[in-house]
Amino acid sequence: MSLGPPAASPSGRTHLRGLSARVVLDLLCHTRAAHAVPDSGLAVRLPRVIRPGHTREDEDALAARLLSVWSDTVRAHVEAGPHEVSLSGGVDSAALCAMVARHAPGRVRAWTMDVHFADAVERSNARRMAQVTGAELVDVRIPDAVLPDLFEQAVLANQTVILNARAVASFVFYLEALRMGAGPVLLSGAGADEVLQGTPGAMASAKARVDEDRALAVEVLRPGALAALVDEAPVPTTGHGTVDNLRASFSGDPRDHEDGLGAPGGAVDNSGTPLGQAKARDQESAARAASPAGETGAVPSGTRGRDQTVPLRDGLQPVDNLRGVSEGVNSDHAPVSPPVDNLGDVLAALPAPWELPPVDASASGELRYAEWVLRELILPPELRGARAQGLTVRTPYLDPDFARMALALPESVLMRDGFGKWLFRHAVRSLVPDEVRLARKLPRYGHTALSSPVRSLWLELYRAWLCSERLESLQVINPQAVSRLLERYTLLSPEDARAGVMDRLLMRLVSLAMLQAHAEAHPPCPES
Repeated sequence: MSLGPPAASPSGRTHLRGLSARVVLDLLCHTRAAHAVPDSGLAVRLPRVIRPGHTREDEDALAARLLSVWSDTVRAHVEAGPHEVSLSGGVDSAALCAMVARHAPGRVRAWTMDVHFADAVERSNARRMAQVTGAELVDVRIPDAVLPDLFEQAVLANQTVILNARAVASFVFYLEALRMGAGPVLLSGAGADEVLQGTPGAMASAKARVDEDRALAVEVLRPGALAALVDEAPVPTTGHGTVDNLRASFSGDPRDHEDGLGAPGGAVDNSGTPLGQAKARDQESAARAASPAGETGAVPSGTRGRDQTVPLRDGLQPVDNLRGVSEGVNSDHAPVSPPVDNLGDVLAALPAPWELPPVDASASGELRYAEWVLRELILPPELRGARAQGLTVRTPYLDPDFARMALALPESVLMRDGFGKWLFRHAVRSLVPDEVRLARKLPRYGHTALSSPVRSLWLELYRAWLCSERLESLQVINPQAVSRLLERYTLLSPEDARAGVMDRLLMRLVSLAMLQAHAEAHPPCPES
């Protein structure tokens, strides 16, 4: 399908349908624990288990119990009918393929993705697993040009925003697999990292990305749009009130604050200088402070958080940025500086979205984080994207019996020598060859528009959907600021450290514009 520029909304229209301004704000600034589009229907509740730190049980005995539970879990799926597996070549999908083959020998069909950012080692491992298990391997080729072309369909199928091209590739993968005869049910390895601590430093890295997203989102929001957050966030004590980018103090009214500029002592700049003494452009990006404190933990590595592959840094493991987790140092694609006014401090002071109220008192921090990652990032392209094609994807790693066992494993047997999921890797040693079982976690990035072989098509898509008419419907977005951001983005080199965070924001804005346009074009039935 060729996607042309969308029809513009009538100027000045009041948008009574679709996304509310608060939903847009919540999503861009990660200000709710569940900030997906409302009524998305993707509930995730893992077993409430407390993970111990250590165990006295023999590791081999513990690994044998884990393998037994894994075998029973997969056998239940096989007996229900499906013998088809989505095989990426990582240890999770490899172990799944091997166990399915153990219970259904000679009847397994494995589906793998041939897309330009797929890792050559993982693709080789997928072929190796097909040979070892006797599975029929089907390669689904995804041309570069179809990714921007099918972006809108992927957004509508996922029912939420898309962060990178890999989520689009997943949508196309299931579309093509169905056309080639897959289904009606496929088994997926999704969820293993979340219940088995597959990536060291995951939460710290994800928080760093959230902070990046919040800092950049401030640049594209309308003045006053963040007023609603003031009552919900801890506000730093500066001696002056919380101020927006127009330097007007908040009065608690969510409207823009131009009317307050003349009030005595009401308007201040970010240094506290009265407006009459401040330079006209005292809030420009050149006048920014140093990076906020707290960015010293683990961060995305290998590609430094960008959606393109670069040489790996020594000692660090690259990971999938769809999951938003990694390890290393919390500096990947960090903005040159934080927001300049103390609204930026308000956003920076907010906890991570998985820690925001309401918090389930029965869930540990690990569980809340895992459920957030699954709901917001992992499962939409796996479940909703496939369902839109008429396929059902099942996730054995998230089945209650296996998840309960995995989440009860002690920390001491999960992280070892830089590997995550250590005990599981040990448990499947009879099923998965060492070169696959012990492979380091490899990058599975969807390249940014800048590094894509079809860069011009991505930028054409961005410009078509980030026009003023479309962005006006989102209410809290400043179209002029988005236009400036997009032009800055197009001038970056693909290797620029800022490309990843800028692309995430642009893709989210495009996704939101698409969801809003679809809601306006297809209003709900009066009876619903």
